[in-house]
Amino acid sequence: MIEQPSSSTKTLNNKIEILSINDKDPNDAEGVQITPNERMVVSEVIQIWKHDPATESLGIAKLHVLVKAAQPNWSLSEKRLKTLLKKYGLLANQPKFCYVNEITSKPTPGLELPPKIKLQTAKSKGKGLYASQFIAKGELIWEEKPFIFVPPLDHVYLMKIGKSCAYCGKLLQSRLFDSQSFLNGLDCKYCSQLWCSKGCKKSDSLHIILNHNEKLSKSKNKLKLDSSKWQKYKEFCLENRWSAAFAVGLIRIHELSDETGIVAKQFDAFAKIGQDIRYKASDSSAGAFDNSNGGDGALFVKEQQELLWHKGHELFNEIFDVEGENPDTISQHKISYEDYLLYIGTYNINNIESLYLIQSHLNHNCVKNVDVRVADNTRKLSDGIKVYAARNIKAGEELVTSYVNPTHNVNQRKRELRVNWGFNCSCNRCKEEEKETHRLQSNIGSDPKKASPNPNEKKADELTVNGDKPLKSSRKNSMRKSSDLSSRNDIKKMLEGAKNDGEFELEEADDSLTVRRKSVRFDEKVVAVANE
Repeated sequence: MIEQPSSSTKTLNNKIEILSINDKDPNDAEGVQITPNERMVVSEVIQIWKHDPATESLGIAKLHVLVKAAQPNWSLSEKRLKTLLKKYGLLANQPKFCYVNEITSKPTPGLELPPKIKLQTAKSKGKGLYASQFIAKGELIWEEKPFIFVPPLDHVYLMKIGKSCAYCGKLLQSRLFDSQSFLNGLDCKYCSQLWCSKGCKKSDSLHIILNHNEKLSKSKNKLKLDSSKWQKYKEFCLENRWSAAFAVGLIRIHELSDETGIVAKQFDAFAKIGQDIRYKASDSSAGAFDNSNGGDGALFVKEQQELLWHKGHELFNEIFDVEGENPDTISQHKISYEDYLLYIGTYNINNIESLYLIQSHLNHNCVKNVDVRVADNTRKLSDGIKVYAARNIKAGEELVTSYVNPTHNVNQRKRELRVNWGFNCSCNRCKEEEKETHRLQSNIGSDPKKASPNPNEKKADELTVNGDKPLKSSRKNSMRKSSDLSSRNDIKKMLEGAKNDGEFELEEADDSLTVRRKSVRFDEKVVAVANE
């Protein structure tokens, strides 16, 4: 006997409605074929490669199967897919742009090497560091202060309002520190900025020059500039998250304020390359993974990037436009657009948070034998680096570090190195892993879905390709962990200290994005109970 529904059940059934989610795209109907634009196609291919790096070496036919599986509503032929990938330099068999032969360097004047280390030059690698005697695993090889220290760009605003050290960027914890700083002479008499220690205040030779140039007497002011225009340039770097441009400003001012001229000569000795030349590599497959442009934007924003470079150059040179200053002097202080890009490119291929004279001579190998450590719980970024032996190192053996994350697979490592440092890595590890990759690919057969990602693989959007919006680009992937830990601890302490500082406001969420980002998949319909 079938039980009849009660009257209450009938009433409830009458109230139930099946509704579409209100932000569902009305054009996103199943079965409707669309013709994707170029960016949609290239972005989808990039996402497939990110999800499974083993698919990067697939042929067009197999790759087309994956694209169609991911986007069944697309009207896309193999021929068009191949044409687009060829246009953007993404075909597996296309030669990739390298710029290592365009990098130049000079002997570094005044370079003092630590014991057990010697400097040699090789035709294939250029300058490099070698062990002059046996070095045991775990041994501290050398410590090094920054040649030019660059505080974290994301701390610049906190530095301005006195919540972070005006030199090293260390977060200051509470109002108690403000009163202590005043009593200890760690506050600036012209602005609200503070230093965390007497050492930082002494090291901060540019604070008065950059921020209060007009306060300096004529006898002490060897370098005249417009402090308000420096603030404008700094805000421009901050708005665009452009660490390299901010660093270039500090480098140039250090050069001009150094009466000995040694700073300019030592910076000129670093490995040098123009940022415009480096950017050409972002037109290859590596650039497609540029995280600084949203993961796939580097292929499509070249014109915008050049506009950014020109604007940065213009704002930087305006700093030296001081009324009453000798025009010839102003002209000598300014730099050409080409030199501006050269400064940016040089900083990007040499920095690990800041610039170091000795460390910059370390060459790359995917199997490193030294560890470069930046900061930890007891040391600040401005304290510099410590370099340890990662294993026993024989006399005559070159000291090498890994510029990239060693847990990445061979395709990712080579891609990062090609874009960020301009060379194809041919170390033994890369050769062996490439052989293994080709062997696995030959076993995949006609079913590309059999390709499996490296279990140790991290997402390709961790690339720090060109640093034009920095990023990141730089030799810090293997040293970032200790620095991040120190920063997290600083932030935790600042938040704890803020409990006694009263309330603070958070910015309102941006309501301009009306379409939901589908970070997870779910049905586009929901069940609702109708109002009576």
